[in-house]
This record gives sequence, C-alpha cells and structure tokens, in this order.
Amino acid sequence: MLFKKYLIIFSIFYVYLSANDITIQKEPKPLNEVFTTIGPNAEIKNMLDVYDNNDGVLDLKSLLEKAKDNYTLQGKNIAIKEAEATRDSVIGSYIPSLDIGYSFNSTKSYINSWNKAFNAHQAQASANWVIFDGASREFSLLSNNALVRAAIADKGYSQESVFLQVISYYYQYFSIKGQIIAMEQKKVNIAANVARVQVLYDAGLEPLDSLEALKAELSSTEYQLESLRLDFEQTKLQLSLFTNTNIDKLKLNEIKKPEEKEIQSLNITMQEEQALSVEYQIGTLTYWPTISLFDTYYWNFKNNALDVYGTQESSFSMEQHPRHQNVFGLSITWNIFSGFSTNRQKEAFKLANLRMQKDIAYAKEEQKNNIKFYKSSILAALSQIDSAKASLKSATIAFDTVAQKYLSQLVSYNTYLDALIMKYNAESTYIQSLNNYELQKANYIFYSGQMLLDYIN
Repeated sequence: MLFKKYLIIFSIFYVYLSANDITIQKEPKPLNEVFTTIGPNAEIKNMLDVYDNNDGVLDLKSLLEKAKDNYTLQGKNIAIKEAEATRDSVIGSYIPSLDIGYSFNSTKSYINSWNKAFNAHQAQASANWVIFDGASREFSLLSNNALVRAAIADKGYSQESVFLQVISYYYQYFSIKGQIIAMEQKKVNIAANVARVQVLYDAGLEPLDSLEALKAELSSTEYQLESLRLDFEQTKLQLSLFTNTNIDKLKLNEIKKPEEKEIQSLNITMQEEQALSVEYQIGTLTYWPTISLFDTYYWNFKNNALDVYGTQESSFSMEQHPRHQNVFGLSITWNIFSGFSTNRQKEAFKLANLRMQKDIAYAKEEQKNNIKFYKSSILAALSQIDSAKASLKSATIAFDTVAQKYLSQLVSYNTYLDALIMKYNAESTYIQSLNNYELQKANYIFYSGQMLLDYIN
C-alpha cells in the first residue's frame, strides 16, 4: 500500500511538471508546434497577437491599404480609363475630319491609226465638318459622361466590397487561431494525463480502457488540430490574395462603433448612372437632318496625255483633269423613312431604362433591409459576447474543480474529459463572439453606405 501511495504522488508530480512545460526526460515534449504556451490563469484572447518577433506584423488598416492595389481594383481603374476614352472619342467628333489620298489611272484610246495614252496621278485632301446632327453627339456625350460616373461608382463599391472581405478573413484568422491555441492547450493537458495514466497502468493501478480512452481523445484532438491548421493556412492565403502581399503575423484591431446614418450605396449610384446613360441614348436617335461642310482639294501631276501629234497636252486632259481643283460645298442629309427602325430603337431604350429603374428600386429596398438586419446583428453579437463570457467563467470554474478531484482520483476520466472539452469549447466560443461583433460592425458600415476606413485606426 505504501508503494501505491508513493506511485500516486509521483504521478501527480509528473502531470504537474508536464502541464508547466518542464522536460523531465530526453524525449520531445508532447506538443512542440504550439503558437504559444500559456499560463494556467492567462486568457487566450490576450495571446492572439503576441509574437516573439514583431517584425512584419500587419494591422487591419495596413491590410486595407494594401488591398487598394488588389487585382480586381486595378481592373476597375482600367474600366474608368476605358469609359473616359470612349467619352473623349465623342468629343473628337466635334472637330473636322481630314482625309488624304492618292490615285493612279491609266487610259488608252484608239482613234483610227493613232493611239492615245493617258496616265494620271492624282493626290487629294478632303475636310469634312459636321455642324449639326440633330443633337446626337450632345446626347452621346451626356450618355458617356454618365458611364464614366458609373465606372467610378463601381470602383468605389468594389473597393468597399474587397475591404469587407478582407475584414471578414482578418477576424476569421484570429477566431481560428484562438481555436488552435485552445486545442493545443487541450492536447498538452491530455498528453500529460496519458503519461500519468500510463505510469498508473504499468503499476496496475488503472485499467486499460482508461488509458486507451485518453489516447483516443489525444488522437482525435490531433486530427481536429490538423483540420484547424489547414483552415488557418487557407485564411492566410485568402488574405494574401486580396492584399497582394504575404500574410504571416497580424495585429488584432477593433473597429470603432459606427454612427447610425444611412448613405446611398455606391452600387445603387452606379445603377442610376447606367440607367441615365440609357436614357440619354434615346436622344442620339434623331429625326433631324445632318448638316455638313466639306472641302476637297485635287492635285493632278505627271499627266502624259498627248494629242494626235504628240506635241502638247490634249484638250481632253486639260478639261477632265486640271492641275489643281478645289471643291467646297454644303451637304444636307435627311432620312425621311427607315422602316420605323428609329422608332423601334427608341422604344427599346425606353424599355431598357424602365427595367433598370425597377432594379434600382429593388436595390434601395434591399439596402434598407440590410441596414435593419445588421443593426440587429450588432445587438445580437453584444448579447452573444455576454453569454459566451458567462459560459467561459462557469466552464473554467467547473474544470478547475473537476481537475482537482481527478488528480485526487475522486472522479473518473470521463468526467474530467467532459469538463476539459467544455472549458476549451467555451474559450473558443468567447473568442469567436468577440470577432463576430467586430465583423457585424463592419457589415453595418458597409451596407449603410459608409466608408470602412473611416472607422479603422
């Protein structure tokens, strides 16, 4: 009996050393890949952004600044330039057009026994100036200006959308990291108890099923850890994709409490500008005539048309192909009938505009609903934090009590494992509730039309 008493004391001392990360043998410690080993009274939420080396640590604002160079946003910048180039092409149509050309003609005539040859080289320059086209260009310019504004609004909305996704993955990073740290501490604890029960089993003081049950729980914990690590790496890769930078260490920041105000979403502004562009396109289809001024200059050179004696230029050449010629005039073109094509095109544009107005009305109602929902989500998240905090406090007290009884062999390993799992689940849930609160604030800011960067220090 005395031997058993000393063996139990030794086992308790072994567990104490193992739990406090003191190596008592040459074999590796049970878990050497932990983020950090925390003390018994430390809170995991305070360890989420603690690093041995702070080089390369990025905060939330730095991530969002880097996200501005996201490939998607680079494409949106190009779309703005594309819309501006299209608009500028319309402006260019107000300037007279100028064309230059060259032509060569060779004509042979057979009169009786005489052959007459005429080779003509001609250069020409033509200028054309449309001075009135029924205001088609004016409406086209208004339409394209609206498309430029739509592209700018689309870029702004896309940037805020990218910011929201970055924020989502940012807080997911810390939620998963908290789960991993909690799971790692659980693994350390279980590994220490596996060593303890192994000693007791070898001495015949514990049955085999107790030892195997602990080993099974240890294997299950390792399996869950690997899944969490994979999710953690995927989250970092997603952040890297959005920010075009390598993500390794992050600093945890809070988002300021948002103001309760509503601003029209840039997505709705984009749709309104697109609808306005279609409305202006109706005016480009005009029933008025097109009035243009034109001026064409001809220069005939190296003409070798000869008369029958071959001594001088023929009168045919002089009359039909003078050396210099300038033609100036006014052109009026008025389409009287086109098979109702113009009328039908106008009707199509009107229907397109009407359809887009319905989409805008839906988007406005959707924004109102989103604002109401995420305002409620913030309140729900605060309530969840209080519940999770109370649950963690109760689970910690329960585990400490059960752990003392377990070391004194007053409760079974099943009771101990249940208390241990409950504690770490409560700790993970509490961390997730804190991060969820920050995410809901970001959702409210985004859907209320406010700028996310305004609330991040």
